[in-house]
Amino acid sequence: MFMKKFIYLCLSLSLFAFSNTVMAVTKSNLDLSKLTPITFYTEIFPPANYMSNNELVGITVDSLKLVWSELKLPEQGITVLPWTRAYRNTLKTPNTALFTMAKTPAREPLFKWVGPLFKSVHILVAKKSSNLKFTNLADVLNYKVSAIKGDISEISLRQIGFPDFNIAKVDDLERSFIMLQSGRVEMMVVSVHSFQHLTNRLSIDTSQYEQVWKVNEIDNYIAFNVDTSDDVIQAYQSALDKLASQRTLIKQSYILPAIEY
Repeated sequence: MFMKKFIYLCLSLSLFAFSNTVMAVTKSNLDLSKLTPITFYTEIFPPANYMSNNELVGITVDSLKLVWSELKLPEQGITVLPWTRAYRNTLKTPNTALFTMAKTPAREPLFKWVGPLFKSVHILVAKKSSNLKFTNLADVLNYKVSAIKGDISEISLRQIGFPDFNIAKVDDLERSFIMLQSGRVEMMVVSVHSFQHLTNRLSIDTSQYEQVWKVNEIDNYIAFNVDTSDDVIQAYQSALDKLASQRTLIKQSYILPAIEY
């Protein structure tokens, strides 16, 4: 009797292991090309995603193209929209995704995530001539700062306590800088890599500006509509992880600051 029970137990464990193996193989062989295509949205936010010579490029764009190749998918269409509209579409519409999105506790349950891609270190930048020197956050909050409306930059300011009347909301990073340059605000909130890219593109003399406060550090992801299949998310995540060394080369090619790897 004992021997029969033992044999039955062994057979049961073998069948269980076999079924798990079959499931794993099935998932690994998921043919994404036969599923409903995903519509990808992005905004213009260099160096993650931006236009150069009429072509969409950037750290996330190039990384995503590598992932598609790894998954044996043709390059998918990418629609460039203002952030708030792209965010709303991805939040409400199945088979959509948005990049590049900072993953925050408030956003986490609203989407499914693939990443991280790279880190953003958000800082407050001011004119050196303003001679702003801070030792505590309470003093920082007394000054006016420009931020991209609805973006993680605005969210980050609110998280550290900035009152609404001291946040000048604009549509893009260049307008945010113009607000600072013209003296309409004392500071702008920006990631280290975005400020570096902006100043290079516009040939701005960076010696006239300085970091006066560090706001936060946050990881960036591709955010998929919450109804996206877990198998699809796993396929994208596995491909992204597998391509780690190639993605490092991409970051280097866009001169991403080492602190944001």
